[in-house]
Amino acid sequence: MVSETSPFHILQCVCLLWRIWKSRNKVTFDFIQPHVRSLAKQFYNQVLEFSNLLLPPPPRSSLIPNHPAATWVPSPEDFLKINVDAAVCATGCSSGLVIRGSDGHVVLAFRLQHQGIFNPYLAELLAFRDAISIVASRSLTHVIVEGDSEVVVNHIRQGFIEDSIGGPVLRECL
Repeated sequence: MVSETSPFHILQCVCLLWRIWKSRNKVTFDFIQPHVRSLAKQFYNQVLEFSNLLLPPPPRSSLIPNHPAATWVPSPEDFLKINVDAAVCATGCSSGLVIRGSDGHVVLAFRLQHQGIFNPYLAELLAFRDAISIVASRSLTHVIVEGDSEVVVNHIRQGFIEDSIGGPVLRECL
């Protein structure tokens, strides 16, 4: 007896088959032996990423922000401002940063990738650490670092060091 299969279950099967095929190609052509846990995590994240495509779009009214649009505010004279952000995807996270002068001109822009990092808090924290590393490596002074993660900003401002996943990175930032 065949029962009706949901689109989500079909998607899971497709993702699993795709992951198996990619792993087979790595073994066959690149001579790389991926770890089973790594494959399982990649499969899980890929299913989550694709399952969002199956969800119906939100109502139009929920797409309209309830707050005024955020705009970039220039830094004080002779200061640089670094805006950081992070995003998590199926392979890990990426952090981006833009350094601007007080006149708004872009001085430097970076995108860094962190394989295997799937925690949004840690991704945002790594974005701040990347910004601070660039400031230190270039001996920059008079710098303001901004980000959109209120939790990370507050932890850095308060010097809050936790014993969880972000603790070591937060120590580096401080």
